[in-house]
Amino acid sequence: MRELIYFVVEEFYKKVIDDVMIGYHFAKFRDPEVLAHHLERLTTFWEMQLTGTTEAKLDRPFHLLFTHLQLHIHRGELGRWILLFHQTLDHLEKETNHPNIKQMNDLWKERIALFEERFKAHPQMFNKN
Repeated sequence: MRELIYFVVEEFYKKVIDDVMIGYHFAKFRDPEVLAHHLERLTTFWEMQLTGTTEAKLDRPFHLLFTHLQLHIHRGELGRWILLFHQTLDHLEKETNHPNIKQMNDLWKERIALFEERFKAHPQMFNKN
């Protein structure tokens, strides 16, 4: 399952790094070494979200809201992130014959909706400009 999660995260980052709306938030990940480390960390995060466990060793805890608070995102950028993630999941569901892809994607979308709700509950999360 971890390999599939990594694949999804990797495909998503291929989209967002150069995205015209939100790509600037991901500029540091154009460095392959920085990207590789980040993909592993995100795979672990999503593995924990989707399966409830991971065998990966965590070098530090996840602070989802605090980490994103520092980015000063705009509300529309959150929507763009969600749209691109859903597009990635939908595309892979059509193109992948993995037996659990539909179930995993449904759970993934539920988790994304939960994070969207948590982000929107914190108005200080968004840039006022």
